[in-house]
Amino acid sequence: MAIVKALRKFLAFIRRRIAARPKRSLADWIALTIARGLSLAVVGGLVYVTYVVEMTGYNDFLRCNPKSSITRFEWVLGFRPAEACRRF
Repeated sequence: MAIVKALRKFLAFIRRRIAARPKRSLADWIALTIARGLSLAVVGGLVYVTYVVEMTGYNDFLRCNPKSSITRFEWVLGFRPAEACRRF
């Protein structure tokens, strides 16, 4: 019985907190949606640029060392060979 009483008290506390919050206007929702979309676009752009830079470095490395067994995953994690790209 004490568990049910505690649960009701907790749920009443949650309801009071939800009711105490001011309601957002349509302009607020639009501004929040635009802000979320822009932040998602910025993060997506940074991820894409990072991918392009990493894969360009990996492809350049493979051009110099075609017999290398290093994988893309190892390259992205930072396991790079000690020797620089040298052509003889």
